[in-house]
Amino acid sequence: MKRKTYMSDRMLTVIFYILLSIIALVCLFPIIFAFIGSLNEESEVMMNGFSMMPGKLSLDTYRYVFETQGSKLVNAYKTSLIVTIGGTVLSVVITVMYAYVITVHDFRFGKVLAFFAYFTMIFNGGMLSWYIVTTKYLGLKDSYLAMMLPYAMNVFNMYLVRNYFKGLPYELIEIAEMDGAGHFRILWKIIAPLSKAGIVTIVLFYALQYWNDFYLPLMLINHEEFYSIQYILYKMMANIQFLAANPSSSMAAHVVLPTQTIKMAITCIAIGPIILFYPFVQKYFVKGVTVGALKG
Repeated sequence: MKRKTYMSDRMLTVIFYILLSIIALVCLFPIIFAFIGSLNEESEVMMNGFSMMPGKLSLDTYRYVFETQGSKLVNAYKTSLIVTIGGTVLSVVITVMYAYVITVHDFRFGKVLAFFAYFTMIFNGGMLSWYIVTTKYLGLKDSYLAMMLPYAMNVFNMYLVRNYFKGLPYELIEIAEMDGAGHFRILWKIIAPLSKAGIVTIVLFYALQYWNDFYLPLMLINHEEFYSIQYILYKMMANIQFLAANPSSSMAAHVVLPTQTIKMAITCIAIGPIILFYPFVQKYFVKGVTVGALKG
């Protein structure tokens, strides 16, 4: 009987890993397809379309990107890294502190702050009023802060962390208060270490948000030194599409534009750092989302 149970469990484990491998390959396929597509020759793509087994590999698309936008791409990568790292740290600190404040039972304004955060998820002042307040009254224009402060706290992420905090025994806070610890020390010495999975989850959410954003540079940035990598690639794609649609222009008449393969190359350039970063945090990501969504 035990042997049959063991064989059955082992068979289920094998089936599970096979299904998991298939799902992983399905998820990886678009990335692999984009990378191979970026190495295709433009002429072959125009004749035969994209293929997982191209007849001839070529780096012409990447060469075109870096020859035409090389220095701008390097500066844009620097800007994106500064904004992503600085913005993520700022957002995580604000989010964690806000979530802790509305979790503490004896804080008299906790419910008011919770309602204020929830209200902003339902109503906002609109794009025009946001732009006027951001640029005219806050002076957030052509600076790194202009690409950080508008995303300083995501309410969904805040409630995710709050639910995680609420799942911890509240007696921990009460005992720490009896020992003379203040709320700042309780948060960073007790609550935060016990909520590592939830915090790492919002770190990933914020990092993805800052890295993939081109909306704030589009609205608030005019100087090229503050362009992000996403905005540079967006402008490059828009320019190529314009030249391809107007072949009579002087530049389009003398240059073979990689109108198809450049889409794949831009995708690979944009997602490269995220692909390298994600494997280190994915175990916390799955646990944090699951626990944070169920508790509270």
